Amino acid sequence: MEVIFGNCGPFSGALENYEQRPQQTRLAQEVARALRKDSGFLLAAEAPTGVGKSFALLVPALLEASEKGKRVLFLTAGIPLQEQLLNKDLPFLASTLEMDLAFGLLKGRRNYACLLKVQELGGEGYLSFNDGGFASARISQWAAETETGDLSELDLAPSHPALTRVASSHRGCLGGSCPFHDRCFVVRALQKAQGWQVVVANYHLFFSYILGARRPFPVPFDILLCDEAHHMAEAARASASRRSALSEWSRLLARTRLGRFGPFFEEVGLLAPEAGGRFNECLQGLTALFEKASSLLPRGQGLDRAPSLLRPNLERVLEDLLALERSLADVGERDEDPVRAEFFLWRDELRQAREDLAWCLEVSEFPTWAYWWDGEALSSAPTLSSTLVQEALDTTVPDVIVAASATMTLEGDFRFWSRETGLEPDETVCLDSPFDLASQMETWVVDVGLAVGDEGYDGRVSRIVEKLCDDNGGSTLVLLSSLRLLRIVGDRLKKRPKPYRVFVQGDLPRGSLLSAFREDRTSVLVGSVSFREGIDIPGDGLTQVIVDRIPFPHPRDPLIEARSRLEGSRSFVTVTLPWAKLFLRQALGRLIRSGRDRGRAVILDGRVLSRPGWRIVECLPPAPLRLVTVRDVKGQGKCPG
Repeated sequence: MEVIFGNCGPFSGALENYEQRPQQTRLAQEVARALRKDSGFLLAAEAPTGVGKSFALLVPALLEASEKGKRVLFLTAGIPLQEQLLNKDLPFLASTLEMDLAFGLLKGRRNYACLLKVQELGGEGYLSFNDGGFASARISQWAAETETGDLSELDLAPSHPALTRVASSHRGCLGGSCPFHDRCFVVRALQKAQGWQVVVANYHLFFSYILGARRPFPVPFDILLCDEAHHMAEAARASASRRSALSEWSRLLARTRLGRFGPFFEEVGLLAPEAGGRFNECLQGLTALFEKASSLLPRGQGLDRAPSLLRPNLERVLEDLLALERSLADVGERDEDPVRAEFFLWRDELRQAREDLAWCLEVSEFPTWAYWWDGEALSSAPTLSSTLVQEALDTTVPDVIVAASATMTLEGDFRFWSRETGLEPDETVCLDSPFDLASQMETWVVDVGLAVGDEGYDGRVSRIVEKLCDDNGGSTLVLLSSLRLLRIVGDRLKKRPKPYRVFVQGDLPRGSLLSAFREDRTSVLVGSVSFREGIDIPGDGLTQVIVDRIPFPHPRDPLIEARSRLEGSRSFVTVTLPWAKLFLRQALGRLIRSGRDRGRAVILDGRVLSRPGWRIVECLPPAPLRLVTVRDVKGQGKCPG
């Protein structure tokens, strides 16, 4: 590792202005040592921005794979890192290290069209998604022409309901019995991946196979590299979550099922008129139930007990669904007939959907599970993820696991990450920043003089943000904790002509927004906390990061409420505060991305200093810290610096 990463090594000749970074070399050495350990060895490593984690993780793993014929699975959380690995890092390493390296990105099922669902969409008369059937017709035409079936090829918004309608999933998959199995896009992708030495995938895909579908990961691997490892717990939780939406019920009880499965209904004496009546009865009851849930349950509000006003509706719907299932219980044995196989799968889906609906509204496992209405569906997720992550990794048993992130520790301690994931590292390494942060940046703590709930808070914050952006000449990323404040700040910055452009989350798709911000080096980007990761803009295009307050998770978040009930009064110290510190570190980490960067981080929350018991300061970058107070002069926020 010393030779490869040294100033006379292969990288020095291939990269302009290359300088050896001791932190990168050490991380690569630790990974190389871990690869020589016994099966199941776990190394946890925190490596701040600029260390060059990807190369440090990949180089020793690729050498091991090349020498011993092993295969590598590289897991990430975000698309930007996947794109960097596929388009930049892996091709460069293969060329520079002179390796004949086969690699690729394995996407989740929902990224591909299911040809059976596409056929159903056409069979339903080109369903209209408030567009006169345009999207349905476009998908049907595209599915007949595409080579990959990757839904990103379509010129439809990623959130378009038509894409959800035709996306492949484990639930509802006929497998080898599907009439389209030979043309299945998912099968083709998996077959192609069998020849790769390095598979790049995301945590959601990994956990969805092992925890969601209860199947092995479809591509074998010996070495597991987990980057962005602070996302592991949340991804595992998402894979185990349960959901019930009216749109899914409408698909399951579509009238096209009556014609397709008519012969099987007749086997048990259920003629078309009676079957249609039962379908209608169930769907009408479900529609009434979800409409009532929408009117009674505020969006995003957690449930700690079954809503009593929904109980009569739920009981009636469950009785109707059970009656439908029982009437179909005696259909003959499964055989090779693909339509019969499809019927049995549909019947299993119907049962699972009924169980999910009952689970989400009976609220029987609170607070070990959280329950809520998300505006479209009834949702439920496990409150703790530690046993889930542990179970998934115990099931796969790779030779070596390396978990790395820029934000895994609190003051150099891995215990919080271990508690959340249930993983106990065999060894840990915590590296310092390769940058001279003390000379490259400073941190301002601005005491705005008002609490979040006080009258005038939003207006004062928006004036302070405007002044800071003006004084800095733009080149600022503003991260705000609420969409309400995001709108207010965005409107204020756009109200008067500025010498810089202002981009606000929602103006454009995320990718387009980031591209515009990156290209216009004096611009300002106003975004929510979801922008605290995945933004890499070195140089003078980003010289200021503003965070409106300590990013505590919202206390009314259903998962936070359930966790608080589960752990009692100590949950603030053991869960809420640690996550806030990690979120803050992630946000401020957007500022300094190279040794040439300069700038300031601004936190509009005086509690950073006024609450020393929270130890927020200890988690800030090791840079000069300045307290800025605000005085209001004729309604104009003023930051005297």
